[in-house]
Amino acid sequence: MKSMTGYGTAKVQSKDVSVEVSIRAVNGRFLETRFHLPREFVALEGELKKTLSASLSRGTVDIFVSRKVKASASGKAQMTVNDALVKKYVTAYKHLAKELGISYQVHLEAMARLPDVIKVEESYELFTGEEKVLKKAFAEACANCDKERVREGKSLRKDLEKLLVALDKEIKVITDLREEANAQLQERYETKIRSRMKGNEIDPARLSQEIVIQLEKADINEELSRLTEHIKNYRQLIASQDAEGKKLDFYTQELLREVNTIGSKSQVAKITQSVVQAKTLIERLREQVQNVQ
Repeated sequence: MKSMTGYGTAKVQSKDVSVEVSIRAVNGRFLETRFHLPREFVALEGELKKTLSASLSRGTVDIFVSRKVKASASGKAQMTVNDALVKKYVTAYKHLAKELGISYQVHLEAMARLPDVIKVEESYELFTGEEKVLKKAFAEACANCDKERVREGKSLRKDLEKLLVALDKEIKVITDLREEANAQLQERYETKIRSRMKGNEIDPARLSQEIVIQLEKADINEELSRLTEHIKNYRQLIASQDAEGKKLDFYTQELLREVNTIGSKSQVAKITQSVVQAKTLIERLREQVQNVQ
């Protein structure tokens, strides 16, 4: 069992560049990836997503990648001088000096600071071997995130098992009260029928038949049997290495359905109390299951 929540980071360096990857995963119905990449790595997003999906099937995942070029690496920035524009500036200054009747002298530093005279164009090409550095850092971050999700999954399994034990106890209470509830219902139905048929002769066979029909409608034996089966399947799922959150969520809904049906049929206060407790436990199960991948 794995949790959808996890965090992993990794850093890999080469002689030219250092790449750090951080992965943060939280709950989500489907796999949603949000990459935050330097411009140099944008073209590799598709490959990185494939790597990620190999270990993550659900959840919202943020991937942060930073890239630092070492000072010792040869610079890849290109500097260009707009010669034509410089000549036009010089011509304009000379003309202005002549019109104003003042002397004019060219200062190189001042000329270089003029708009668009010197342009620095950064190269976005990767260093040799840099793609391997990125993929290695990304794979390590994925593995570290997966370890965290496995650790969280073990904690989730323990919580789910405890909740199932508590739910078993409430179901046992309801099961033990079932015969008592049926006896009370039988007495109630018989009294009601006799009061309605007061003054008329009552056929004992017909009376028994009517009571049996009513008891069958109100009996909770089928619901209890299905609850027991659902809990058995639930335990098998959480014990498996490939426990799926979607399947657990389905069984959680089925558990709630059966308990609600018991609650609607129940006319015994003690059963109603156990139903309320069971619904509380199932709601806690549902909350925990939302974290399972």
